[in-house]
Amino acid sequence: MERISILIVDDDHGIAETLADIFCEMGYDIDVAGNGYKAIEMVKMKIYDASLIDIRMPGINGIETFKQIKRISPTTRVIMMTAYSLEDLMKEATLEGVCQIMYKPLDIDKVVDFIENRNIQSKNSESYED
Repeated sequence: MERISILIVDDDHGIAETLADIFCEMGYDIDVAGNGYKAIEMVKMKIYDASLIDIRMPGINGIETFKQIKRISPTTRVIMMTAYSLEDLMKEATLEGVCQIMYKPLDIDKVVDFIENRNIQSKNSESYED
């Protein structure tokens, strides 16, 4: 059985590596990008089942990163992560089709549940509905 692949996109290296370690231990195939530009390049080379993207990043923010990833890989399920209450950005993310928005620190069980359930659905559907 093929392992679920997850791309973690966060400019906070510590958070990204911690999440990567947790998900690797759980048996997922993990890649990390420190910014949106790197994430977009990685998605051009590999199809990911899911991506965890920080909303606030320098350069290209999480929403713009998501828009590019959606164009390249429409089946990749995206969870936006934020430590802030950014109402305007969260509303834009929802309108653009982000599957889920979660606050940091993340509840790993909820993330895993979302990824596992979405992975099953993504094999048969390209819908971004919740």
